[in-house]
Amino acid sequence: MNTARQHVWVGPDATEFETSCEACLARRGAWSISVRAAYVSGTLRREADVGFTTCRRGHRIVVHRVGRTRLAAVS
Repeated sequence: MNTARQHVWVGPDATEFETSCEACLARRGAWSISVRAAYVSGTLRREADVGFTTCRRGHRIVVHRVGRTRLAAVS
């Protein structure tokens, strides 16, 4: 499993998210951490399309907003 780049996808109106750090879960046996320790939660501003967070062990997670319709430029 490639855990170098982790991504979370949130809906068009979401401002909060919850996920697990896949990198932590992949190494869980070696580090003796619980599934709960790999839990990550955060927020994304309503106007933002991309955000970043890290888990407790410092693994970076990219948060992407999907499903938003772009407004056409007014001429």
